[in-house]
Amino acid sequence: MPRKQRTPWVWLVVAVLLLGAGAWLMRGAEPPDRDPLPPVRLPTRMNPGEQQRAEERRTWLPPPVPDAGPAQPTRPRDPVLAMMPSAVETGAVVAEFNAIINSEIGGLMTECLFGDADGLLGELRDAGLDPTAAIDRVAMIDDALVMTGNFKNAQWKRFVPGNAVARGYGQNGELIEVPLRDGGLGSFATWGGQMFIAGGDEASQKVILDRLDGTGPRGTPVVDDSMAYGEVYGVLTAQALSTLVGDEDPRLAELLERSAKSVQVHMDVSHDVGMVADVQPTDGQASEDLRRALGSALSLGRMRAQAEGKTDEADILDLARVRAAGGAGGFRLEAGLPYEYMARTFRKCIDDRKRRH
Repeated sequence: MPRKQRTPWVWLVVAVLLLGAGAWLMRGAEPPDRDPLPPVRLPTRMNPGEQQRAEERRTWLPPPVPDAGPAQPTRPRDPVLAMMPSAVETGAVVAEFNAIINSEIGGLMTECLFGDADGLLGELRDAGLDPTAAIDRVAMIDDALVMTGNFKNAQWKRFVPGNAVARGYGQNGELIEVPLRDGGLGSFATWGGQMFIAGGDEASQKVILDRLDGTGPRGTPVVDDSMAYGEVYGVLTAQALSTLVGDEDPRLAELLERSAKSVQVHMDVSHDVGMVADVQPTDGQASEDLRRALGSALSLGRMRAQAEGKTDEADILDLARVRAAGGAGGFRLEAGLPYEYMARTFRKCIDDRKRRH
């Protein structure tokens, strides 16, 4: 599997993030004088269903360390959260793939990403890997892609060259080396029949497997149990976000990188798309400067959309707000994409795919 090859699951996560980020970056201040859109549900805390989901996922126990004395009782953990590092360069984001793909908008999303049953989706199902049933979550940790689900019957060899070499690693891991056309080697890894790890290089994949074996570096994970709510959740670094807005507004990008530590993101994709982004500042004054700069830049974007008659964008801007976050000095960005807008977007994607074929 070549290292730079992009899979449909990558684009699912990227699409959700960009849709939410687009709503954020285009949001305005005060709504225009017209009928408001119905409210979009915003994920601000764990609901009872998500709490139950989190408890059911506590299946991972770190293996005992040899010669470490009497073992202390350890509460089981979610394996996806157990593999999280204590620091990231760009971000760590988890998408509830199964929940998203089987949501109200999921059918249109599936056809947009995979095409009809005779295309890639059909090939994956023939290989024992139906994404709509087998894949539970997709996580992106810097340049690594991790999928979780039931992969015990997946026939990976159908998608890699015959000269690929597989070897065991750690207690439950397996590394697969794949010769590339340029003469180099690519790699991916699996763990316990329930996790697939790609992207990065073999060394970074081994680090993830080490954490799952309980032998990797320890520290406070960037995404922990308290953050596992919504259909998309995680942390993005200020540097990654500044890159996103750099071409449009270099001054804003510089201020974002200088005054924010990170941004915690949550998205609800059960019907509409609702996004909450909590900005963690470096200090209170820098946070206030950033909040004002965002308000000015994005208000101009809203007025431009109105002047150009872009009603869809103007409607989306109505749902976005910037709110103070109390004494911590940070602030919260809220944005939404209504179901009707999402449906039109995916139908256009489907029509474009059909025209191409």
